[in-house]
Amino acid sequence: MSRYENVPHQVYEITWQSGHIEKVIAHQVSHDTLRMRVAAIGDGQFASDSEGARIKFHAEVDGRWTLQLSAHEADIRTIRNITSGEQAPGGAV
Repeated sequence: MSRYENVPHQVYEITWQSGHIEKVIAHQVSHDTLRMRVAAIGDGQFASDSEGARIKFHAEVDGRWTLQLSAHEADIRTIRNITSGEQAPGGAV
């Protein structure tokens, strides 16, 4: 039995910096933005290290965990979960 067999996939709308819009179907989205590094100077404060960070979309397809898309975070303008269509704040229809 598959781990994601009964978990519905999610549909994401990606708007690229170029303005191109596409949809990706995935069970999981991960990103490198939250990677942390110790600052080389100063008192050892932590700082975000997002240079070269990637966003990855994975889905289970035919029983196999599959990378659907991997992109540099800087190339993406927005990511929206549109699985349930447009939703108004507060649950208004």
